[in-house]
Amino acid sequence: MHLGRFGWIVVSGVIWLVVGSFLLSIGLYLLILQSSLQSQDYVVILVCLGFVLGFIKGRFVLSKTAQKAVKKVLLISEPISILQVYPPIYLGLIVGMMLLGMGLKWLEIAAHIRGVIDVAVGFALINASRVYFQSAYVLKKQR
Repeated sequence: MHLGRFGWIVVSGVIWLVVGSFLLSIGLYLLILQSSLQSQDYVVILVCLGFVLGFIKGRFVLSKTAQKAVKKVLLISEPISILQVYPPIYLGLIVGMMLLGMGLKWLEIAAHIRGVIDVAVGFALINASRVYFQSAYVLKKQR
């Protein structure tokens, strides 16, 4: 599949947004419906903790990663193939993270701990996806 710079930046943002939304919904499900916690207040605190951790990770870690990815895409001459945007090592890293997430399920980690992790990672991805969309908007405006 070959796309231009704008297309790959948007695709990357959509991927981060979709995966983040999926993880966030799983995390909220685990915290609200599957958690064995008796106290509603404790569940609310854990949800807030997940959002705060996700905000920090999204704003200060993943946003920088997204900015580097956008800069890389902007330097590649068009048309751009998928392996130029997502080299095999990057795809391997994604598979590794997916396996780690599945491993958390098989290790039978408590639902409320897994829920906080999924909320944090999901919200971080959603938060950082804005870098892709802002970059795509700027690129479109320059045309």
